[in-house]
Amino acid sequence: MTAPLVLSRPQPAAPPHRSRSPHHRLTDPPDGRQPSNDGHGSDSRQPGDGGHSSGHGGGATAEKADEDSNDPVRRDEGRIAATATSLAVACLEIFSGIRRSDSISRWVDRTLLDKIDQRAQLRAEVAPARPIGELGTSRTLQAGNARVCRVTESVAEVTVVVRTRNRFRAVAIRLELLTTRWTMTALQTM
Repeated sequence: MTAPLVLSRPQPAAPPHRSRSPHHRLTDPPDGRQPSNDGHGSDSRQPGDGGHSSGHGGGATAEKADEDSNDPVRRDEGRIAATATSLAVACLEIFSGIRRSDSISRWVDRTLLDKIDQRAQLRAEVAPARPIGELGTSRTLQAGNARVCRVTESVAEVTVVVRTRNRFRAVAIRLELLTTRWTMTALQTM
C-alpha cells in the first residue's frame, strides 16, 4: 500500500508590508541597525539580493565584504577553518591508510603526530587498506562546514564534519598559533 499523493501549490510570496521574519535575524548587521520600513509596503530589500534584508541598502554586500576583508579576526578565522578542514580530511585519510602521516608533519605537533602514526598502524593491523586504485575515481572524503571557537588569541578549537562513503565523521581539532603557523595540538574523531 502506498501513501496518498498530496499535491500542494506554491505559497505566495510574503506580502510587501511584512518587514522581517525570524530567519532574517541571522543577517542582521553587527551594529544592530534595523532595516528601514516606511510602512507603505516598501522595505530595504533590493532586487536580486535573494530576499534577504541586510539593513544597509543596495551596496550592503560589497560593504560587508570589504569590512570582512579588512577585519584581521575574521580573516584569521577563515584561515583557521581552512587549515582545520584540510587537517581533518588528511587525518582521516591517514587512518584509512591512503595517505602517509609525514605529509602533515609540518602542521602537527610532534607528540600528536606520533599518536596519529600509532593509531594508523593499529588500524592497518585490524583492517588493511585497499589499494588506491580500488577506491574509484570519486573522492572518498568530503569536508563539510567548519565551526571555529577562539579560546584565546593564539588558541582555536574547530569542529568539522567529514563525509565518507558510508558515514559521517565528526572531527574536533585544537590549533595553536606557534610563531606564524597554526599547528594542530589535539585531535578527536568520532
